[in-house]
Parts: sequence; structure tokens; C-alpha cells
Amino acid sequence: MTSSNVTTPSEPVPAPAPPTVTGVNESTPHRIGVAVPDVDRAVEFFASIVGDSPVRAAADLVRTVAFAPNTDVTLIPVAPDAAFGSPPRVVDVGTNHLCFRVGDIDVAAAYLAEQPGVRVLGDIVTVPDGPIRGNRWIYFRSPWGTLFELQQWPKHPAYQADTSARLFHGQSPADDARLPSLLGLDHTGYSVRDLEATIRYLVDRHGATEVLRTRIDAGRDFMSAQFGIDVEGTSTMAMLVVDDALNIELFEHSVGAQDPPRPPRAPGGNVLALHAQDCAPESAVETEFGIVVGTEFGR
Repeated sequence: MTSSNVTTPSEPVPAPAPPTVTGVNESTPHRIGVAVPDVDRAVEFFASIVGDSPVRAAADLVRTVAFAPNTDVTLIPVAPDAAFGSPPRVVDVGTNHLCFRVGDIDVAAAYLAEQPGVRVLGDIVTVPDGPIRGNRWIYFRSPWGTLFELQQWPKHPAYQADTSARLFHGQSPADDARLPSLLGLDHTGYSVRDLEATIRYLVDRHGATEVLRTRIDAGRDFMSAQFGIDVEGTSTMAMLVVDDALNIELFEHSVGAQDPPRPPRAPGGNVLALHAQDCAPESAVETEFGIVVGTEFGR
């Protein structure tokens, strides 16, 4: 997506000090739960990208994929009674995507296009303006339909001229990573109902820092070509960082009708646990924001 209508301050804006968050154990990994219909198949998919060494067994049928420095992606089996349908669209409330940072997006996208069941969506886009000017990105779907993204940052990210706040850019891949030029997990992204309220929640409850924000105008032809969906409108995107280690991308889409969030163990479901702070998925966090924050992956 391209960014526009961005106001650039004349002087760099100091980053606000993050609030003190009580009850946090910073040694506990952040966990991103992703519901998958077949854990073994999902493990094979992740191994084709990050290698075998980051994949670890967890409780029961669950598997975890570790990303430096302190984030685990947990692969959760879809509930036995879950109804299967079309995967959520990128603009639907609650849709999550994981983004891999790469050094050469052209080579990485070509590799993915050759993987069984993987569908690369549209063409590589270079952002022409705004705080992520020069970023190159492309989305793809896993064999079971979950959205993922590749992103290549320029050597000097444009937003750094406007603020002293910094996203985490210190990704490092496993020695046996298979995706060409993989650097690591760039961010976890979410489509939310209320961007301002979600940012306030993540800042106040989890000590996140907002780093950048931009507006995106997306025409119908662009959305059809890049995502295969018949919508148009505008979106506001913000990027935050937690503990200088996990980047979170948030979108509020103004595109007309949107499907509601999927339950955590339904196809397309997901849950985010920052330091495993306890907040049950059925709480107001899911209802108000469209982002499920909690630790109870099995609900």
C-alpha cells in the first residue's frame, strides 16, 4: 500500500518515555498464537522459511517457532468443531499477519512462489513517501490460507529523521534459515476497529511506544491486484514497539463492511500474549478493538 497525506515535523520529535508497567516479567517471551488446521503441515511451512532449529515442541499438539530476541509464534490446532470457510481478508477486523524482514525481497519472493501451496499476492510494492518511504513489501498466503508478508527496509529508514523513537531492527536469522536473505520477524500486524483505543491500551497496559503513523489510500484496482478483494477506501497505519524487541503494526481500515474477529481457535483465529499478561480472549479487548490479547490459547 502507498502512504500519503503525511505531515513531517521540521525537527525530530523526541520519543516519549514508556510508562512503568507493573507485573511484567521481561524474560517471558511475547507469544503470537496462530490457529492452524494441521500443525505438522504448518511446521513444515515455517521450517521452509526459518529452518528446523527454531521449531520447538510445546504442550500437547502445539508447536512453537522462536524468533530472536524474545518472541515465540505458537501454532495452535484449530478446534475440532470449528467451521471452515474463506480465510479472513486483510481488511477484516482481527486479521493478523506475520511479516518477515528480508535483505533481498525479489529473491525471497521468487523462492516463496516455488513453494508448494504458497500463493504470492500481487507485485512487490515500493512505498513512495511518508515515514516508511523506500520500504518494499509483498503479501503471500500460506498453504492453509493465513496471510504473511515480506518486507525489505531501506538502509536508513525514513521515519528515523522525524523521531528518536526506534522500531526493532536487530533481527537475526537461525543458521539453518531457508528463505533467501531472511533476517527475522519484522512485525506482527493486526486490523483493528479503533486505532486510537488500541494504541492507548498497548501503551498503558504493555508499555508499548508508538513510533510512526501514516495514512494509506487504496483504490479498488490496487486492492484487487495486491490482495484479490473488491474494496476501496483509506486506512490509517501505526507501528509500535514493545521492549525494543517486538514491532506491532496496526491498521484501521475504512473500506465499508468488515467481518468481525475470528475466535482464537477458529480458522483465521489468533491471540497475542505480551509477557503472558493475563487477559482472557473473551474480554472487552477483543470486543472493542478486534485484537485478542491474552494467554488462554485453548479457548
